Amino acid sequence: MNLNKLAVSLITLTLFSASALALESDFDQPIHVSSVKQHANMKSSTVIFTDEVLLTQGSIKITADKLTVVRGKQPNHETMIAEGNVATFHQTQDDGKPLDAQAKHILYDVAKGTITLTKNAQVKQLDSQINGAKIVYFLESQELNVSTDKAKQERVQTVFLPAQFEKDKTKKSSNSSTPKIIEEEK
Repeated sequence: MNLNKLAVSLITLTLFSASALALESDFDQPIHVSSVKQHANMKSSTVIFTDEVLLTQGSIKITADKLTVVRGKQPNHETMIAEGNVATFHQTQDDGKPLDAQAKHILYDVAKGTITLTKNAQVKQLDSQINGAKIVYFLESQELNVSTDKAKQERVQTVFLPAQFEKDKTKKSSNSSTPKIIEEEK
């Protein structure tokens, strides 16, 4: 019984923290995690969620086969590692546009306000799509850095559909803005 209370306390401390570095609308919200199974290691301040994992925080939604949460030494310094055949990330941005991403490995660094996608990384927004070996999404500024694995002679791939540009022209006339996308090849 005492171990259960300790586990609940650790999980509550770990999961219900927010970051001042990210989108206010999302980070004013607690982090909720649900799964079929869970294992908490009190000594290492680690919680592992497995099978049909769902993490939500405001408009942020992460799904995975496995989620490892490592509690930082300071509040709001947790790292969350989502893994799976396909782990997914979704967020509704401040301008209302959805941002969807997927990879086999997603690292959510609460303190830095970043989502790092590796292993078949892909980001989609409306009709546009970006693929790369590594994609880092900065939650606060809503910017992306995309890089490739030069050893494999890969290149960053981006697809913009003409319909997207037409929609943007219409929205620009009504004072809407488009999030910045930065592409880098390293």
